[in-house]
Amino acid sequence: MILLDTNILVCAAASKSPWHAKAKELRDQAAAGEIEACVAAQVLAEFYAVVTDPRRLQPALTPSQARGEVQNYLSSRLRLILPKETTLARVLHMLGSRSIRGGKIFDLFLAATMFDNGVRTIYTENEGDFKGLPGIEVINPFSAG
Repeated sequence: MILLDTNILVCAAASKSPWHAKAKELRDQAAAGEIEACVAAQVLAEFYAVVTDPRRLQPALTPSQARGEVQNYLSSRLRLILPKETTLARVLHMLGSRSIRGGKIFDLFLAATMFDNGVRTIYTENEGDFKGLPGIEVINPFSAG
């Protein structure tokens, strides 16, 4: 099972992205069940936030378009994963001696949600956000090679 990170979904929606074609191909394969993939509720919320913000995406989607995209993900063959009762305790454990600040906590929360749902692989452009977390395989599908 592979988790699609927010940036994969955003690139699939952003026709001007240099990675649009590859991201759209991955998204479409996952939505059709051709690859076993999932998204986290957190990823869908982040997706909505990014694609409706004209400072982050040009042209931005309207709220109605973004809501439709999220609904399409929910009705596809992508599995939706949610935090469990144990997820926050896992985040605190994962913090350990790490010096996590600011928004980086959300990457750790996503990783903990993955662990609690038995997901060990993530497709993301932001490899550095998840490197060094034991047990998670990080794959950048946009990297050459």
